[in-house]
Amino acid sequence: MFVQKVLSFPNIKNFKNFFIEAVLFLLIYGGFSQMKKLSVFLVLVFSICLLNTADLVAAPKGTIKVGFTSQPSTFDPHRITGFPMNLHYPLVFDNLVFRDRSGKIIPKLAKSWKNLSKTTVEFKLRKGIKFSNGEDLDAHAVKYSLERIVKWKKYGFKKQSRQIGYFRSLSHVDVVDKYTVHVHSKYPDQFMISPLTSYGAIVPPKYYSSTPHKKLARKPIGSGPYVLKSWKKGEELVYVANPNYWDKRKLFAPKFKKAIVKIIPEPTTRVSALLSGELDLINQVPPQWVGKIKSNPNLDLVSAPSVRTCFVVMIIKKDSPWASAKVRKAMNYAVNKDLIVNTILKGYAKVVATNVGPTSFGYNPDLKPYPYDPELAKNLLAEAGFPNGFEVDLYVPLGRYLGGKEATEAISGMLKKVGVTANVKTPRWGTIVKKSKARWNKGNKPFWWLGCRMDMHLHSEGMYAGQVVSWASWTGFRDKFIDKLAKDARSTIDYKTREKKYQRINRILREDKAPLVFLWQNDQIHAKKKSIKWSARPNSVVLVNEMSR
Repeated sequence: MFVQKVLSFPNIKNFKNFFIEAVLFLLIYGGFSQMKKLSVFLVLVFSICLLNTADLVAAPKGTIKVGFTSQPSTFDPHRITGFPMNLHYPLVFDNLVFRDRSGKIIPKLAKSWKNLSKTTVEFKLRKGIKFSNGEDLDAHAVKYSLERIVKWKKYGFKKQSRQIGYFRSLSHVDVVDKYTVHVHSKYPDQFMISPLTSYGAIVPPKYYSSTPHKKLARKPIGSGPYVLKSWKKGEELVYVANPNYWDKRKLFAPKFKKAIVKIIPEPTTRVSALLSGELDLINQVPPQWVGKIKSNPNLDLVSAPSVRTCFVVMIIKKDSPWASAKVRKAMNYAVNKDLIVNTILKGYAKVVATNVGPTSFGYNPDLKPYPYDPELAKNLLAEAGFPNGFEVDLYVPLGRYLGGKEATEAISGMLKKVGVTANVKTPRWGTIVKKSKARWNKGNKPFWWLGCRMDMHLHSEGMYAGQVVSWASWTGFRDKFIDKLAKDARSTIDYKTREKKYQRINRILREDKAPLVFLWQNDQIHAKKKSIKWSARPNSVVLVNEMSR
């Protein structure tokens, strides 16, 4: 009876209150004659206390200030893709599933899921979750959110979502009951669940169906650990802890009452803000600043391998010189990747043979990177009809990638030696996104840009396969045979067999097609105050809700 009474207390906030209530219970219900047994009961009380409080997350308190390289162009979670959204969206929105630090897909809003057939996945939702505006998060919200991406015309969008490529196989969602949905695909697609870890955020249907798109871009509503309080574009975003966040006991809950995210694309400025004490943590530390960080007794350098591979995206049009595979191969031979990795990136990277690195699914260890051979590059250019080279604009987003600007300038210098003039331009990421959207418009001059992507499941395939995205590929490269192989691979249930098929694709891309200039898989380098408790994720995503003091 005593144990039942103690466990029934609903308002125990800390051990002190628990202890007092337990003692009073003994006095009232046991009488003073039972005080000789008090010590035994107190041991029991203490044990129960530990059981009830060990996994509880303390109430958020204090403020954390971080410096990020970029911000999203919109806060509508179904409209864009890219790294900036992966830094910000998880604070405001939740997904059905998530990845833990090992890369394993784990439950989030969905407490479980299973394959009912090759084309149907059943998700069971957690009960009692509400959005920050009070709407219920249920099966109808899941159906609305996912179909909002793939049935974009129905929801009043003039252009399709950039996320549709990752859900191209998704057909429709059926509501089975309030907390059960069946997600159907048009064809067997073993990668359909993977995008749900980053994209397909669940939003409240009433708010998103009744609010103008422009307002949704600035005033998001989700079920995430934080609520966006204010946003000065290009300067800072202020988040406050969601007081009604559902995950009170596990790993997603906020530890700080307020999070201020400063947008600082310029690396030196970002590091200086940390050194001065203005910020608690920054992402993307330039390699040349590593020594300075390590020598500071108040700071910690946080470095770790990542899944991010980098490459030069050549926007391929029929009338461009690099429409020829010989030219694209020449560009791979023209770049001394080892020199850049060792000098500019200070060894915090590994040269790769394709756009899939050693830590990513589909990596083929038998493939060797293109060696540095400028003479062979010149010969290939001549064979393709460009003995005097050509001129192209080469973009790199400011502050977005590790050593991005310096590496791109080095690449430009190397290309110059084989007759190719690459004019380096360093706009913000949003400018490149706009330019990228218009890259197929008639009369637009084709360009190149330095890009880095996460893994095969979400990004890498889109660089070469029209199967994944709705307009050939990100690069414009299109090969019917490669598309056929990619579709077959995505439909293969057995993991090892599927990986072998992707390894075959990567061999063909490396030896015959060269749709990209393959560069390196870089490490991630971050820095923080010693007082901040946080460790790096393998996908390079820095989540504020995982930080504590």
